[in-house]
Amino acid sequence: MSAQLEETVGTLSTYGAARLKEGAKVMRHECVMRDAFSKNNPNGVINLAVAENTLMTDYLSRYFKDNFNVRPVDFTYGDSLSGSLLLRTALSSFFNTHFAPERATSPSELIASSGLLPLISSLGRALIDPGNAILISAPYYHGFDIALGVLDSIRIIPVSVPIHEALTQGELDRMELAFQDAKAAGTRVQAVFLVNPQNPLGRCYSRDVLEGYARFAEQHDLHLVSDEVYALSTFPSSDIPTPDEFHSILSLDFRKLKVKEERIHMMYGMSKDFDANGFRAGVLHTRNKALYQSLLATSIFSMVSSPTAELWASLLNDDDALEEYIRRNREELTKAYEHLTGWLKFHGIPYIRSCAGHFLMADFRQVLSASSPVLDLLNLDAAREMTHREHALLGRLSAADCKVVLGPGTGFHMPEPGWFRLTFSMAREVIDTGLRRVEKALGWERWQGLGDSLRTAGVAMRDFKGRERERRGVDSQAIPTASAVN
Repeated sequence: MSAQLEETVGTLSTYGAARLKEGAKVMRHECVMRDAFSKNNPNGVINLAVAENTLMTDYLSRYFKDNFNVRPVDFTYGDSLSGSLLLRTALSSFFNTHFAPERATSPSELIASSGLLPLISSLGRALIDPGNAILISAPYYHGFDIALGVLDSIRIIPVSVPIHEALTQGELDRMELAFQDAKAAGTRVQAVFLVNPQNPLGRCYSRDVLEGYARFAEQHDLHLVSDEVYALSTFPSSDIPTPDEFHSILSLDFRKLKVKEERIHMMYGMSKDFDANGFRAGVLHTRNKALYQSLLATSIFSMVSSPTAELWASLLNDDDALEEYIRRNREELTKAYEHLTGWLKFHGIPYIRSCAGHFLMADFRQVLSASSPVLDLLNLDAAREMTHREHALLGRLSAADCKVVLGPGTGFHMPEPGWFRLTFSMAREVIDTGLRRVEKALGWERWQGLGDSLRTAGVAMRDFKGRERERRGVDSQAIPTASAVN
């Protein structure tokens, strides 16, 4: 801590001082954002950790440019503090068409927010008392740690689920055990959160498991919050020719399940399915009237801006353009996924097969094994623990001569270190430049599937052909089936 910072810590409240550590993390991320790779900054940082989809940016830029209309009301606070009626009406119709709700949604059940993280935080404060807990299966999106743990002082209980049990009845069994353990320890659990499609595993929950979650919530008098921000980002691939069917929590028949609807809440946003992280727009669906009224008290602090509401509504209300966008986005996700997995297979890196979202989980434990020459490159002793090896690899790849950021699995609460979340939904020239940099930094043979569109990254690679894969004992043409989740 700098002397100047240390001198001013005492000027903060307890709340403010407790968040300095998280603020330092954000400052490091700020450095990455300011030095982002682009055609004007070809030596900048390539972030393979952040879940952003830029595959359809050109399409959306043209569409929004041609269909942006501003009404007089958009220059005021609007027609509702729960969000533009135009947007909420468009979203209600969108959910009724694409989420197959058992009972049609209405605009009066929706409340909009400037992104999902502030919505999650507001929802957490309204549903869970400080010091009490939520359950969430691990691995999970680390944004919950910030929105609930850092901002709201809510205890998050990660329920570690082995990969082979994820999204199955086994996951629910572990939820039950975690609930009972928390109860025995005197911790009150007030809610269970799930992300469907799952982040970071990139798979969808079956209807049976969703119904199991609803019954679990009813049995223990919990709120069930379903984050469905990747709902339409499902895609086929050679790994999974028929992708998981997405089932919204809204599609369940709660009367038949004997589950109170007022404990079920669904969140959605513009950032992922609509490739617009920077537009900052999210929405909550709830039939809990008390919760809705409570959230209205502070809704003005996180309203969706009028321009964003107008742009999103314009696309949602244009049936032909919307269907074309969804179709083309899925096609682009397929191509991007196949490209990254081709690179992983060539280098003998196992991964968890994905069919939803913008990323996959890659297993670098073999790359970081005690017999790997990568340890020599990282100046590590074979006796060092895997967590230290993971950090060393991140440090090497983020160095000035590489500038590539990966998402460590430990940040997503993976049960063991050595896994990384890799984003594939970015422009081909960007991801190719990043992958070439990784190959160069680790002394790997160059995969010929990488293009040469940006010469700044074109370098002569050391030829480890055959020798590296032979050392790892992996056939370059196929990933062992044990590395995948079906």
